Amino acid sequence: MQYERPYNDEISIGDLITKLGEYRRYLLRKWWVILIFSFIMGLALRFYINWRPEHYISHTDFSVKGTEGSSTSSLTSLATSFGFGISTGSEFTNEYFLAIIKSRRMVKETLLQKKTVKLGKQEPREDYLANFYIEMYPRWAKKKKVKDFRIGHGNIDSLTIYEDSVLTVIYDELVDKDLSLEYNDDLDLNQLEFSSLSRDYSVIFASYIARAASDYYIESQVKNETETVELISHRVDSIRAAMTAKEDQLAAVQDQSAFTIKAKGLLTQGRLLREIEILSVEYAEAYAQLELARFDLQNKAPLVNIIDTPRISTIKEKEQIMLYMIIGFILGAILTSVVLVVRKYSRDSVEEAKKKRLLVEQAATTATLKEPEI
Repeated sequence: MQYERPYNDEISIGDLITKLGEYRRYLLRKWWVILIFSFIMGLALRFYINWRPEHYISHTDFSVKGTEGSSTSSLTSLATSFGFGISTGSEFTNEYFLAIIKSRRMVKETLLQKKTVKLGKQEPREDYLANFYIEMYPRWAKKKKVKDFRIGHGNIDSLTIYEDSVLTVIYDELVDKDLSLEYNDDLDLNQLEFSSLSRDYSVIFASYIARAASDYYIESQVKNETETVELISHRVDSIRAAMTAKEDQLAAVQDQSAFTIKAKGLLTQGRLLREIEILSVEYAEAYAQLELARFDLQNKAPLVNIIDTPRISTIKEKEQIMLYMIIGFILGAILTSVVLVVRKYSRDSVEEAKKKRLLVEQAATTATLKEPEI
């Protein structure tokens, strides 16, 4: 036996709009529930802010630029005559410098510095920054199983496998949670921020890593030029020493032949004079090459200017209680509304299912009664 359904499963746009209006009216009737839970959420966030430990943020602004010397063009011909070419500028990227600061070696070298730091209410004492970091976050250290670790030296090249592994664990946490770097296009500045529970720790860590990264960056950019200067400087010193020795030898010969004129003495003096003259020419050329190489080194060296040092820019993280209360109030209102809507939808679905089952049973009973008897 077949019979038509006593209800329609299709949902029209009108029904959907009606449902939305119904849910809106339902939420308005439950405004007091939403208000109570929103207030509770706002207070919960406020207490969380008061309970959370204070953090100190060290901020550093610095610019990285290459030196483009326009005056080098006037010396190009002179440099070429000595076999040296002087570049008129180099490109230096901020991304490379920021990558150096966040590199494992740079962060680990900073953690291996022995400094005097005051943690909380303790008296200031001298220790390695890696040890201080573990003491500042005991729960994290216990979770990572490094609570009892202590570094006893500051040489990164002498680290054992275990020491390096622990420093890697600290590095991952530090880079992920405490150290932030970004390049501000509007200000054309690189910005570094480091956060910790100790003001001394934040200042020392940010100061050292900024300076160390700056020195490493400049050194890596002008490595070839520095080696050239050292090589030519050594050659200049050698020529000067040889020329000084020849001059001393000439003076000794002249002293020996002061009152006697011998052919051998005249030949020796003439030979020494020629050698001294040749060495003088070589010395002048080498010294000119040295000055040009130094100029090239200065021209290629990037400029890293630290504008705001951590010592004058470290601040306590502001506890924006009102902002967090507003955020908690909004989140509470949204979550409470979602819960009420889901609750009403579940109830309506159950009631609608009961009505449909009742209609189906009534329709089946009616169809049975209408069947003709055979």
